[in-house]
Amino acid sequence: MNLKQTILSLCGLMSVSGNEKVASQELERIIGSVFDEHKVDPMGNHWFVKKCGRENAPKILIDTHFDEIGMMVTDIKDGGFITMTSVGGVDTRILQSGEVVIYGKEPVYGVVSSTAPHFRKPGESDKLSTMEELYVDTGYTKETLETLVSLGDPVGFKPVYGELLNDRIFGKAFDAKSCGACAVAGLAEISADELAGDVYFLFSSEEELGCRGAATAAFGIVPDYALILDVTHAAVPEVKNRNLSPMESGVVVEIAAPTDRGLTLMIKDLCDAKEIPYTVQACPGSTGTNANVIGMTADGIPSALCSLPLKSMHSSAEVISLKDAEALKELVKAFATSNEIAEVYAR
Repeated sequence: MNLKQTILSLCGLMSVSGNEKVASQELERIIGSVFDEHKVDPMGNHWFVKKCGRENAPKILIDTHFDEIGMMVTDIKDGGFITMTSVGGVDTRILQSGEVVIYGKEPVYGVVSSTAPHFRKPGESDKLSTMEELYVDTGYTKETLETLVSLGDPVGFKPVYGELLNDRIFGKAFDAKSCGACAVAGLAEISADELAGDVYFLFSSEEELGCRGAATAAFGIVPDYALILDVTHAAVPEVKNRNLSPMESGVVVEIAAPTDRGLTLMIKDLCDAKEIPYTVQACPGSTGTNANVIGMTADGIPSALCSLPLKSMHSSAEVISLKDAEALKELVKAFATSNEIAEVYAR
């Protein structure tokens, strides 16, 4: 399984929070062959199971979220314009003049309108438009657009991907489907008899709306232990007040209050033993990820959090390094086959 192509294929799917079920067939086509089972629950979580073939085997959860930030249609205006509201943490500074796709009865492509500087009044140049002030121009008449688009339809960034130097790629929704691609690519390289237990790979829903899907899915699975994967902010020159990991430094192992310290240290040791490049970040409070809720599920699930460095988070041009993605893939392989971890954490 080609890692880069898997990342682009998964991230190109539309999965604006609350619409995770829409891509079920495409998701099955892309990664279904790696697993023995695929289930979609009422919350829109995608459960994939790869079985080790042994009775009473440990349940190992590997979670990352399938949903992405986006928008929702709130009105259809004269001249073929729509208005919208945000779904998740959308920064309006990046939207003006951006390309979007309205997922109605068929995909409708549009451009977010921008007021030309010639028409701006004195003092308006630095004013940030609110989401309610932005319009998407589709080029249709209102009458035709109403046959294609309905209120509540999801709106996403246009899936455009490209390459930078040093094995870096950019595009939309690397947060956090790129992590899922790393997990799937890693699990694809493992045979059933190598697994330390039955692996539940969870592409969870509605993380961007408060980690809702992971909370319900983890309760349904009740694994023995869990590894949560997500992106984290990569080091950039303009941000100097945080301990951020540079790109090409490998996996980020998070030392976080909501996670299990022992499991985290075992993962760090695993990276050392397998010569997987990594850095460590301290996260004393909330992680902002599914690790916040999975650890509190049922009577408590020992959980660890590992991250993929990413630039320009929550934009249509997020940037990751394929070298870091390869490191995360190798960590998933090591984690899923670690009998040492299973011996400590299997119930």
